[in-house]
Amino acid sequence: MNRREWLAGAGAVALTACNQEKPAGAPPFTSAAVVPSGDPFAGSKLMADVEAYVGFGAHRTGSDGDVATSDWFAKRWKELGYEVEQTEFSCPNADTTKAELRIGSEKFEGFGQPPLAFTPLDGVNAPLAWWNDKSVADVSGKIALVHVPREAGAVSPGGAYRAIFGKCALAGAVGIVAVMSGPSGEIVAINTPVEMLLEIPLLQIGEKEKARLDAAVATKQPGKLIIEGPGGFRNGKNTIARRGTTGPWVIISTPQSGWFTCGGERGPGIAMSRALSEWAVTTTFPVRWLFIATSGHEWTDFGADMFHKNQAPDPKDTALWWHLGASFGARAYQETPTGLVAQDTPNLTRTLMATPDLIPLIEAAFAGQPVIEKPLPADVTKALGEYRLVAEEGYPTSAGFWGGNALFHTPIDTAASTTPEIMAPIARAVAKVIDARLAAL
Repeated sequence: MNRREWLAGAGAVALTACNQEKPAGAPPFTSAAVVPSGDPFAGSKLMADVEAYVGFGAHRTGSDGDVATSDWFAKRWKELGYEVEQTEFSCPNADTTKAELRIGSEKFEGFGQPPLAFTPLDGVNAPLAWWNDKSVADVSGKIALVHVPREAGAVSPGGAYRAIFGKCALAGAVGIVAVMSGPSGEIVAINTPVEMLLEIPLLQIGEKEKARLDAAVATKQPGKLIIEGPGGFRNGKNTIARRGTTGPWVIISTPQSGWFTCGGERGPGIAMSRALSEWAVTTTFPVRWLFIATSGHEWTDFGADMFHKNQAPDPKDTALWWHLGASFGARAYQETPTGLVAQDTPNLTRTLMATPDLIPLIEAAFAGQPVIEKPLPADVTKALGEYRLVAEEGYPTSAGFWGGNALFHTPIDTAASTTPEIMAPIARAVAKVIDARLAAL
C-alpha cells in the first residue's frame, strides 16, 4: 500500500475552529477580529514566535507540543478574523520511554528511530558486529552497528543509513545501533514514510559516542538493546485559515511538526507564516487567502499529502503558492575541532525554487541574501520537501524553500539556531514578492 492509498482510508475528520468542547450547534467563530498593530516583520516579533514555538516542546505529530502549536495557530488566526478549520489524522506514536544500548557497565542512551520495533521485556541480548558491505553475514544473529562517515561540512547522510538498515534486516541482524554522523555529534532523526516497516529494533546514538562505543565493543561483551514505548497511533492536526469570498487563492504553507524542538528547522517558517497572515489582512488585493500549518511532516509529508488530496484549491483557482519549508532562516555554524561555533550569518544549506514569473521579482527582493537571491527554476524532478507536492500538481505561480542546517533533526535545534537579524529580511522579501505579483492581477 502506498502513502496516498493509506491516506484515502485514513478517515480525516474536519474540526470546526478548534471548538471541540462546545455543544453541537455552537457558533464556530466567536472571536472578534483584532486590528494588527506594529510591524509584523520586526525581527523581535519573529523571534518571540520562534521562542514560543520551541517552548511548546518536542513537535512529533500528535505530541503535546504539536497539538499546542496547532491550537496556537488557530487562536491567532481566529483573532485576525480568518475562518479556521482543522483536520485530524492518525500517525504512529514515535515516543519511547526507554531507548538504550548496554555493553557491560557502559550505557548508551539514544533515540528509537521509526518505524519503531520494540524489544522484549529483557531486551535484545546478542553479540555486536559492525556492518560491512563486503561481508553482510557478519551481522546475522547479532546487533548490527552502523556508521556512515560524511565529508566535513556535509549534512548527515540519512539516505545511506536508511539503505543499510534494510540490508541489516535482510542479513538476519536482530537489532541495529546506528552511530549517526553529523555536524553536531548528536543523533540525527530520519523522516519516515508512515507505511514503512522494519521488523527489528533500531537505536540511534550520536557520533560523539563513537570512541566510547569502540572501546566497549573491543571488550567482546554482548550487547543489550532496549527500546520501549507506548506504541500505537495518535492524532495530529492540520490547521487551515481562510479569508475572503471571491478571487483567486493565495496560499502560504508551512510544516509545523518534527522530531524535536525544531528551532532552526521549523521556527522561521512558523514565525513568518504568522507574520504574513497578519500582513495579509491589511492588504486590499482581490484575492482569497489561505494559510496552512501541516502536522505529520516527519512522516514524509503525511499531513501535507492530506491537505493536497482533500482540501487544497485547484491550481487553476490559485494566484500564488509560497511554501515556507525547512532551515531557510537558520543561522550558520562553523565546524571546528572542538565543536560547532554559531555564526551570525545565514545558513547556506538552503534552497529557494520558483516558477519563472516569480524569479525576477525574487532576485530583486532577495538581493544580498546568499543562495536564496538566486532561486532555482521550478523543476518537479528536483523539488524537495513539501514544495515538491506543489510542483508535482502544477501550480502555475509558486515558490518554496527547503534546506538543512548543522543542528537539523537533532535534539539541540533550539531557538538559538536562528536570529531576528536573519529572519526579518527574508520575511520582508517574501511579502515584497507577493505584493508585486498580486499588484499585477
